[in-house]
Amino acid sequence: MISFTLTLCFFLLIATTTLSVVRLLLGPRIVDRIIAFDLISASMVGIIVLLSIRWETPFFIEIMLIFSLLGFFGTVAFVYYLYSNPDRLRRWTKERKRDDS
Repeated sequence: MISFTLTLCFFLLIATTTLSVVRLLLGPRIVDRIIAFDLISASMVGIIVLLSIRWETPFFIEIMLIFSLLGFFGTVAFVYYLYSNPDRLRRWTKERKRDDS
C-alpha cells in the first residue's frame, strides 16, 4: 500500500512540475512566472522527499534543504528584481490593471 501511495504522489508531483514549467514559459505576467518558479522548487523538494522515503536513506535530506533554500532565495531575487526598478513596477501594475478589467 505504501509503495502505491509513493508512486501516485511521485507522478502527481511530476505532473505539477510539468504544468508549472509550462506556466513559467507561457505566463503572461511576471507574477505568474514567480509563482510558477516557487511551485517548481516546492515540487522538486517533494520529489526528493519521496525518493528519500522510497530508497530509505537520509542522504537526500541535505539535498532537500539545499533545494528549499535555492527556491526561497530565487523567489526573493525575482521579487527584488521586480521592485528594484520603479519603471518595471509601473509597467507591471499597468498590465495587471489591464488584465483585471
